Amino acid sequence: MQRRNLTTLLLLLVVVGVAGTACGYSTPAEGEGDEPAKVEAVEDSDLSKVVLTDDAARRIGLETAAVAMSSVESDVVIRGQVAADPASAGTYLVHVSLPATELARVDLSQPARVLAVFGSNGVVAPLVGDAATGSTLTYRLDGAGQVVRVGQRVRVQVVLSGGGEQKTIPYSAVIYGVEGGTWTYTSAGPLTFVRAPITVESVQGDVAVLSDGPDPGTEVVTVGGEELLGTEFAIEGE
Repeated sequence: MQRRNLTTLLLLLVVVGVAGTACGYSTPAEGEGDEPAKVEAVEDSDLSKVVLTDDAARRIGLETAAVAMSSVESDVVIRGQVAADPASAGTYLVHVSLPATELARVDLSQPARVLAVFGSNGVVAPLVGDAATGSTLTYRLDGAGQVVRVGQRVRVQVVLSGGGEQKTIPYSAVIYGVEGGTWTYTSAGPLTFVRAPITVESVQGDVAVLSDGPDPGTEVVTVGGEELLGTEFAIEGE
């Protein structure tokens, strides 16, 4: 009888435990309520702001820098076509055609940069001759025989004159959205950040040149932006 009563008691405890779990009850986790970050809606906007604690900012190594106005070169990236150099066996050329309005802005004293097939930074290609032939510019590719072939289409970055001053931010502040769009996180108060849309015109070294973005002097996140993006969308998606 005593063994039967003990068995019955154990069964009751199991049933009570399952019922408690089914009702959503669980023991509060240690430190619950002390969130390292929170997401708040921005009034009259579909954006959100991410608010960090001091500890969270230290953990992700948060750093910021101000949007600056810098003297930069302007450029355009267009398609070019590889051709053999009839004057030199084993040498390749790249022919680039431009509309007349852009052709007039090309800085003929600057080489082009052929991208993609030569890695992320491309390779420098000097201009052949002093001016365009019709609407076409020709650049020389030295030592490219193992990388390109005649007729291949390549991306060519051509320097334009009159770049002047434009908004710039460190390239590390640029965030690419998973569904398109380019962003940076801007400071909206102490340890408070809001995602802002930007348009990157070009990347020069470790600097992103913007044709559209936050006002000069605005602080943007240069280290920790990806963590902010993950926090914003992970919390909103719950």
